[in-house]
Amino acid sequence: MASEQADILSADEELTHELIYSQAIADAMISITAKFSSQLPVAEIVLGHIYYSDSEEASSNWRLPEKRQFIDFNWSQEKCNQTKRIDVSIRCRDFLCGLMLGRRSKKRLCITLRYLEGNPNDHPLKGFVMPIALIISESFADAYGISQVNISRPDKGLINRYQSFGYSLNAADKARVKRNNNPRAKLLTKLIR
Repeated sequence: MASEQADILSADEELTHELIYSQAIADAMISITAKFSSQLPVAEIVLGHIYYSDSEEASSNWRLPEKRQFIDFNWSQEKCNQTKRIDVSIRCRDFLCGLMLGRRSKKRLCITLRYLEGNPNDHPLKGFVMPIALIISESFADAYGISQVNISRPDKGLINRYQSFGYSLNAADKARVKRNNNPRAKLLTKLIR
């Protein structure tokens, strides 16, 4: 009996997450349209779940020797490893432009963008995958009623770019920068409310 109740609760939680997922994606598309309609073919952007075929495309087409052979990351496997996951593929004009994985904290304190990868080849959203992914992350935070969005272990070369979107270093890293040291940048944060 207890196991049946747990299964029902789990199914109910999954359904609730899918409803919130749909709302967050719809809200993200509204924000993307408002922000980028003059720069991008926003009517042709499609946001959805990450499927195995997306993972395979990223592994086989994005990681060619001259591109990023140093990346050893399996999107499909990481998606399965994440609980309370937020997985989003970003497509435009039949191009897979980007993939992102995030998660909601257990106590709904924050949304954390854990992984983000953009297609290194030419595509219609070139240079816009990061801001689109940040809008998506912030839309999920809003849909869950969460006020903080985190970026986990960002590439140090992208810290300034994330900061240009309102994300900031934690107090320890700010102190390191004041002492003319490089930040560790294990976490960038932004309050959205």
